[in-house]
Amino acid sequence: MRSTVSSMSKVMTCAGAVLIIACVAYFMVRWADEGRWPWMIFGAILIALNVFVLFNELKPRPKPRDWTVEEVREVIAPIVGDAAQVRTLRRVDKGLSLPAALELVQKANSTSAED
Repeated sequence: MRSTVSSMSKVMTCAGAVLIIACVAYFMVRWADEGRWPWMIFGAILIALNVFVLFNELKPRPKPRDWTVEEVREVIAPIVGDAAQVRTLRRVDKGLSLPAALELVQKANSTSAED
C-alpha cells in the first residue's frame, strides 16, 4: 500500500510539473510577442523550478543497508543524545528513513544499557 501511494504521488508530481512547464512555455511565447519582459523572466524562473522538481522526483534513491545492532553501536558510540545519533546514522546511510534510524538507535541504546 505504501509503495502504491508513493508511486502515485511521484506520478502526480511529475505530471503537474510537466503541465506547468507546458502552460508557462505557451504563455512565454505570447509574452515575448507582446514584449512583456518581466513576465518572461517570471516564466523562465517558474520553468527552471519545475525542471528542478522533476529532477528531484526522478533521481534514484539509495537503498538502505541492513544494519546489525553492533554496527549501529560502533557508528553512534562517540555521540551523545538520541537526535544526534539518529542524524549521524542517517548521514552514514543516505537511504535510511527517519523512523528506521530512530528504531535502530533505540535498539542499540537499549541493548547497550542492559550490558
